[in-house]
Parts: sequence; structure tokens; C-alpha cells
Amino acid sequence: MKIKEFLKNIFSIGIYNETHRILRFLGIKLKFPRWEYYLKKKGNPYYYYKRHNKDITKLPPATGQIRDIQLANLALLKEMDYVCKHAGLTYWLDGGTLLGAVRHKGFIPWDDDIDTAMLRDDYEKIVDAFKKYSKNKDIFADYVRSKINPCMCHIKVQHKHCPHLFVDIFPWDMYGKRLTTGEQFEKTKEIKRIRKSLEETSNKTMSDFEIKYKIEDSMNNQVLNVKDIDSQGDYVWGMDFNHPWKNWFTHYEVLHPMKTIMFEGEEFPCLNDPDAFLSRLYGDYMAYPSRIGLGHSMYLKLTPSEKEIISDLKNSRDKV
Repeated sequence: MKIKEFLKNIFSIGIYNETHRILRFLGIKLKFPRWEYYLKKKGNPYYYYKRHNKDITKLPPATGQIRDIQLANLALLKEMDYVCKHAGLTYWLDGGTLLGAVRHKGFIPWDDDIDTAMLRDDYEKIVDAFKKYSKNKDIFADYVRSKINPCMCHIKVQHKHCPHLFVDIFPWDMYGKRLTTGEQFEKTKEIKRIRKSLEETSNKTMSDFEIKYKIEDSMNNQVLNVKDIDSQGDYVWGMDFNHPWKNWFTHYEVLHPMKTIMFEGEEFPCLNDPDAFLSRLYGDYMAYPSRIGLGHSMYLKLTPSEKEIISDLKNSRDKV
């Protein structure tokens, strides 16, 4: 058994999810698409639009299964909005969802999930707030542990009977000091080194509580150990999630004062300066990305009951 495990760590190819496989070689992990998914992906119309340089802001919305899932996820977002308003909690659109709101007035056509963010104090209250205020007993919020990365645990809004639906919530922490852009890059490198060390000393046998404690302890004692706190200092993403960006920091005035933005015909909370935030993440965010990453659930094989749930949420979203 030990020899098999040793050889598996040297080289193995396994299933990552329904659309991708994962190759492991000498500790390096590489995700690549299954052949049938690759062929479907290459035939996607958005590759045609990109090749012919169609105006990205005028692309048609998604159709078919991915659109159904987008609108079902929108129903989860509206439930989250309802809960937060009744619980007095603040959240805002983050990442690709904010990009979609600015560039497409809704979902990025080839994406299907929803990204949101909350400051740490409110983030830690959202699970209980859903238990108290949610109108739909099947929609809830809870911590989700990554199956691939044992040291990644953050909150998602989910549906009890359809695991393909979710809204990510990413915590932001007050760093307490204003940094230059160069200092932000250097501090982000340090945070990523800390995260790598956490990952190397974590394993799947550890409980969710142990993982959360390790992350929070490292964040508080190694990152947020700033003296002479400035109430208008920078914010930083929490280490709960392994963000790919080179700069995890956001200036105070980019977030405050918060405002709203239209997303799929609805108004949702938005940070104060989305242009500054999105430019930091994506560069020229009004251009086509170098790689179009198709949605998580575009080609999933849904069960009849999952299809029914998605249809019900999609059709009832105006009532949520």
C-alpha cells in the first residue's frame, strides 16, 4: 500500500470533475480537460466572437443549460441579499460577477458562478443569519472545504438538493495600514508563502475546525499584526481562499463609500470604484481574456430532480 501511494505521488492521472482530469507529477498538479469536453469547448460561439473581434460588451447572453444555472444562481444571490438586509449585514459583488455587471450588465456569458465579498465581522455572522432569515428552507450558507486543497475553507450559499448551485462569499480583513502598490505586491508574496506553508502542513484528516483555526491564527498573527492601526488603511483578502491574483490588497477609498450596480436587471451592492478594482485584477477588463474559461456547470450531466430545482429557481427568481 505504501509503495502504491508513493508511486501515485510521483505520477498519476485521475478524475478532477466531470469535465477535467488531473495529472500529478513529482508534487506538481496539472488540470486538463477531458477530450469530449475539449471538443465542445472549441465549438463554443464565444471563441468565434473573440476570433472576429466582436464588441465584447454587446455579446448575447448565454443560452441553454449554462443560462438556466446562471438564473438559478441569481435566485440564490437574491436570497442572500434578502437575508443580509434583514440581518443588517453588508456584502458586495466581487471578482467575475462584478466584472460581468460592469461589462455585460449581468453574467459574463461563458461563466455561471457568483462571487461576493464581506468584511470579516459580517462574514462570520452570515451562516446564522441564513438560519434565522432565509425564506427558502433549501437555501443555506455554510463553510465548504475544498476537496482538492485541504487548507481552503470558505463560506458558500448553497441549495440542499442541487450541489451545482452556489454563491461564493470571500472574506476581507482590515489590514490597518495604507501600502504603496509595490508594498502590496511584496506583502501578497509573503501571504502566499504563509498559505503554502499551511497547505504543506495540512491534510484531509484534519477537521474543518482545525483548518479554520490554522488559517485564522496565521492570518491574525502573521498578516494582521500591524501596529498603529489606521481606520482607513487597506483591506486584504483573507487566507481562507487561495486567490490567484498577484495583489490581494484594496485601498479604503476603492471600497468606500459603497454604492449599487445593475446585474441581470436588479440592483446589488457594489464597491465605490469598480474600475480601480477590476483594473488591478484583470488589467484591460474590457478586452477578451487570453483564455475563455467556460462555466463550471456548462456540460454537467444533471439529474432530473436537479433540472427541476434549477427550473423552479429560474422561474421563481422574480418572487425571491
